[in-house]
Amino acid sequence: MARDDLDKDAISDDGIWRECADRLQIAQAAESENRKKGVKAIKFRWGEQWPDDVKNSRKSSGRPALTINHANVFCQRQENTLRQQRPRIKVHPVGDGANVDTAATVQGIIRHIENRSYASVAYDRGAKGAVDIGWGYWRIAGEFLGPKSMDQELKILPIRNHFSVYMDPGAKFPDGRDQKWCIISETMKRQEYKRRYPKAQNIDYSYVDSPGDLGILNNEWEGKEEIRLAEYYRIHEVRDTLCLMNDGSTLFKSELPAEELRTALNYQPQIDPKTGTPVERPSTRLTVEWFRLNGKEIVERTTIPGRYIPVIRSEGNVEEIDGKTVRKGMVEDLIDPAQMYNYWRTAQTERYALAPKAPWVVAEGQTDGHPEWNDANQKSYSTLVYKAVTVTTAQGEQVLPPPQRQPPVPVEEGMAAAAAGAEHDLMSVAGMPQENPELASRIVGGNKYLQRRQGMQDLTHFQYYDNQTLAIAWTGEVLLEMIPHYYDTERMQRIIGEDGVPQVVKINEQGAPDDSGVQRVKNDMTVGLYSVVMDTGPGYATKREEAAENMVEVLGTPLGEVVVQQGADLVLRNMDWHGADELADRVASTIPAAMEKMVEGLPKQAQNIIGSMQKQLQDLQGQLQQAQLEIKYQGSVKEMQVHGKLEEIDRNNENRVQVEHMKGATSRDVAEIHGATQLLNTRAEAEGDEKAARALIDAGTKDRAE
Repeated sequence: MARDDLDKDAISDDGIWRECADRLQIAQAAESENRKKGVKAIKFRWGEQWPDDVKNSRKSSGRPALTINHANVFCQRQENTLRQQRPRIKVHPVGDGANVDTAATVQGIIRHIENRSYASVAYDRGAKGAVDIGWGYWRIAGEFLGPKSMDQELKILPIRNHFSVYMDPGAKFPDGRDQKWCIISETMKRQEYKRRYPKAQNIDYSYVDSPGDLGILNNEWEGKEEIRLAEYYRIHEVRDTLCLMNDGSTLFKSELPAEELRTALNYQPQIDPKTGTPVERPSTRLTVEWFRLNGKEIVERTTIPGRYIPVIRSEGNVEEIDGKTVRKGMVEDLIDPAQMYNYWRTAQTERYALAPKAPWVVAEGQTDGHPEWNDANQKSYSTLVYKAVTVTTAQGEQVLPPPQRQPPVPVEEGMAAAAAGAEHDLMSVAGMPQENPELASRIVGGNKYLQRRQGMQDLTHFQYYDNQTLAIAWTGEVLLEMIPHYYDTERMQRIIGEDGVPQVVKINEQGAPDDSGVQRVKNDMTVGLYSVVMDTGPGYATKREEAAENMVEVLGTPLGEVVVQQGADLVLRNMDWHGADELADRVASTIPAAMEKMVEGLPKQAQNIIGSMQKQLQDLQGQLQQAQLEIKYQGSVKEMQVHGKLEEIDRNNENRVQVEHMKGATSRDVAEIHGATQLLNTRAEAEGDEKAARALIDAGTKDRAE
């Protein structure tokens, strides 16, 4: 029958078993020298720092062989630096239905996976292997939530023995993303083995004999209690045809739904208008297969969702030399200077220890009756009593001086200089040069300065941090590939935010159809393309402390008043003392923007209740404002009325004055007119009287003339 696989992977159980054994031998041959040096490096770090022949020779002759273990301190410092600034996975939407909200949910699920599986243990163990020997591993696996649950969760698991992993030597990326196969040797309790595989033969997989991963048969007790097995991952590539569908998506021809279903859903391959044929191209379909083997057969197999083998490598130093991949960590370069330092320190100690004890010089008879002087150069006495001795000289009798101790035998300056030189070499190779005492004495202590100094020293080994970041980033990529398969049902899912606060959300929630009849799914984990970026540097807690310090500094600037009014709750939340969060919640209740943010994080039912209460509060506030306006309006009207009356009174008073003034003026005018009239009348009367008198006179004169 024709085969459609690309690389002619084995198909039968026997063929797969033999394929695993052949690839195991390939990995052992490729990594044999690295593994030997790795075993030596681990033993050296943990105290085996003298060559066996030298140590045995010194032991047989009773000479010391001291170990001042700087290597462990240097490696531990590098590991702790990685722990302090562990990189963090961040998820960004790319396309194909992905959005910012769903990306936040996916990122929350990844944090939940890391938290639930204590991923920090796996990351730290992998980093430790990289620092010690040049490589370390961890893995991703799925498991059911419980005996009665159909839902599965992903876990990030540590691999304690890095020598138990045999990765494809063709994988060149530091994180091993391009591996085609991988083998892991493991042990299982024989009782558990028989329970899980009752029909399988109880035979050890005894073909593992590489340095650091020797078979358990060397230990008789463990050989009785445990059985050696092997896990075998491989990527199987199968030829297939990739079809472009009428909705813009792509699907392998082997995965196309039945014709009736495609017709009902109007989901058909897109037709090229020029050729009238479906738009498609030859491609390959990747399948990750997993097998568990004993010494004779396959006892379990499954297909792992996704396209990548879920075994991640954290790398140290690597180089290609003469066609071979050479790996090493920090320890290998420390071996020679550390051995030299141990030798010179041992020689100094030996020189002091074997030097003759400084004797006492006494005159004959001064110690008679005082036996403590016989070991006074080896023991400490509170008092030493001697006998006074008198001698006769030319000048007469004289009392001899008390006993005198002789100076100790000095150690050669060359030996001390050699020990100091060995220490300098060791510190330099470790990338941690000693401080200049004269310069250090002039430095004013400060946290920021110390951080810069440590940062400069850690740059010597930055490759470990960079490779660790790359490995954790690849872990995120593998999780993104597997999450749609493990979190594909509608269920309540725990997620964790950046601040470490967990919450429960509903994923793959079926919503009501929209106007076009399309049913929307909220928090759909099965669609969308996402990418991983790394958040490096200090963790959330450290950033919180730095933020608090900076915020407090801002409060002393002109911006302080604005910060207190708009973000006082944020300042309090970054404080690290008991009750800060509770006080921040109380302060946030007085800031509208902070209240809206707090409501967003509550369950939907609570949001509805708060929304209803807010509406009632808004209505009450509206009524209060209306009442305030009415009261203000009424007061204004009264004020206007009172003001109008006062103005009217003023106007009346002013009119009254004006009237009185006009009355007075009129009276005066009338009096004047009346006086003038009287005067005119008097004058007229006088003129009339004068005319009458003249007439009478004229008449009398005429009469006399006649």
